[in-house]
Amino acid sequence: MVLGAGEAQIPIIQKCMELNLFTIVVDFDQNAVGFKFASKKLLISTNDYKEVLKAAIEYGIDGIITTSDYPVRVIAYVCEKLGLKGLSVKAAEICTNKYLLRKCLKENNILSPVFLKISNIEELKQEKHRLNFPLIIKPVDSSASRGVKKLINEAELETSYFEAKSHSKCGDVVIEDFIEGPEYSIEVLCYREKIHVLAFTEKTTSGFENAFFVEDRHIIPAKVTEEDEKQISLTIIDAIKKIGLDNCAVHTEIKLTANGPVIIEVGARLGGDYISSDLVPLSTGINMHEQAINICLNNEIDVKPSKLKYAGVQFINSDNYKAASVHLGKIKTKPGFVRSEQKDFKKISLKSSLDRLGHYICIGETREELVYLLDFDGDN
Repeated sequence: MVLGAGEAQIPIIQKCMELNLFTIVVDFDQNAVGFKFASKKLLISTNDYKEVLKAAIEYGIDGIITTSDYPVRVIAYVCEKLGLKGLSVKAAEICTNKYLLRKCLKENNILSPVFLKISNIEELKQEKHRLNFPLIIKPVDSSASRGVKKLINEAELETSYFEAKSHSKCGDVVIEDFIEGPEYSIEVLCYREKIHVLAFTEKTTSGFENAFFVEDRHIIPAKVTEEDEKQISLTIIDAIKKIGLDNCAVHTEIKLTANGPVIIEVGARLGGDYISSDLVPLSTGINMHEQAINICLNNEIDVKPSKLKYAGVQFINSDNYKAASVHLGKIKTKPGFVRSEQKDFKKISLKSSLDRLGHYICIGETREELVYLLDFDGDN
């Protein structure tokens, strides 16, 4: 069973079908694009614990998976009730609530931003004197960078609070210190009490003109020293153990600071933005989706790299649309170009990953080859 039939879930649904699995796909939206790849579609909210469990029992499922954040809680609930392989309910709660995550990391002396949870406007007004700018404001339980914004002073504080709150399912917002430093994401598979760190992704972001942070480009492997890679890995492994994660994929985001790696996010799921579905297998030969499915089915997994190439994705938005279109015309016939998707142009202020208009994916034998294919010149 796959929870979610949106565009982001299509790769995992397709992989299930490739493995000849009878694939039941759950989503409340009858027009969800992923349904066309399913063996069976069910119109149920991915956050409806009781109905998802009822369907899981009815169809006698052998495993359940998602690539979205919030349904991770339902995954854990169903696995616990049916004795399936998956993460614990407690670990799922921590990884789908930014406040609980920050609290867990702090209690275990793992570096993360100084934070404050705000539940209503009165609390915000009372805590204003404690805030140190610049800071980041974000909903505690959303994804795709929705409602996440950097504030350099108090002028937009209340407006940004209500924006973040509008994306929060439980209504709570987290305010935390803004952390300077290069940002990376790390892909991990946890299975039978073993932690496998598979790939380091180097990321750049866009949307700065409006103080938003939307991923613009990902490259695997990241340009990071051996010592920094070791330090990041140890920090992430420590966090995974303290959270209690096992029998699931883990997508972690960190910033590398002068004081060491600072954890920004820990998601108990496969990485999005084509990282797990495309970049990891293109770079390492490890098919993360297939191995994550194997974990759910309690099968053996294969996490041994079979190659080392450089893989990357460049996203297209309103600002770079023209330059990216011209560039795509030049590189589509070149070795190293993998594929692209591009929507019709429309002017959208870049506030979340949902505002992007396409992407293209490339590979190279060297970092220089890859960057040459990803970079574009010319006016926007």
